Amino acid sequence: MARSGTEGRGVLAGAFALMEVLAHGDEMGLTRLAADAELPKATAHRLLGQLVELGAVQSDAGRYRLGPRTFRLGQAWHPARVLRAASARALRELATASGGLTVTLSVPEAGHTIVVAGTRSGVEEVFALRPGTVLPPGSAAELVLTASAPGARPPAGWAEAEWAKEVARVGSQGLAFQFGQCVPGLSCVAAPVSSASGQVVAAVAVTALDARQITPVGDAVRRAAAVISTNLTRVPSAAPRGPGRRSVPGLPAARPVPARPR
Repeated sequence: MARSGTEGRGVLAGAFALMEVLAHGDEMGLTRLAADAELPKATAHRLLGQLVELGAVQSDAGRYRLGPRTFRLGQAWHPARVLRAASARALRELATASGGLTVTLSVPEAGHTIVVAGTRSGVEEVFALRPGTVLPPGSAAELVLTASAPGARPPAGWAEAEWAKEVARVGSQGLAFQFGQCVPGLSCVAAPVSSASGQVVAAVAVTALDARQITPVGDAVRRAAAVISTNLTRVPSAAPRGPGRRSVPGLPAARPVPARPR
């Protein structure tokens, strides 16, 4: 339900909420945009007008979509450069081994699981898995990342007992599976990628429209994750330049994914 006025968020937060909604869909009308962004319709209309003037959003016959300025800014985002370099060949080989299925590399960021690299295929018709995409809660990649964190709480929708079994399975098999529970019509399998210290920093996943294609590629996903982990151990550590600097530039901080509210 839309909030009254601008309670709970500032102008920038409201504008970004609208763009976040647009980033997950095609053209949208004002009513749906305002509802999905949890903004009053009048506030959404005002902010969209400003975003259109700035070129961040485009408008056509009352329908809105992201604009060219947002695209240009997005192209400048180059996350996890070391990780992407260490995984490039392994991801390509995994795409070939899986018969052209969608392959992704995801990292934990600000409580979300974000795709930073990969290949694309027919699953785009159901859910876009391009770099920058925030995966929905309960994805196989999130399960791998969360299960690898000591004492991690269950993601939304998971019972304690069910989650304990999943953590045990990920620990023993090194894989997490999802068959339509996360995104209807899509199935996926993911494996953890570890840094030189042994901490899980990313997840490799294969996603398909046909659930029957997922189980057979589990071993290939696990091997790809192992290759990437090995490549990361060969990256020379850089001397920290000050507080908060990562030892390897471009590598996501080795930290658990915060548990989502239940």
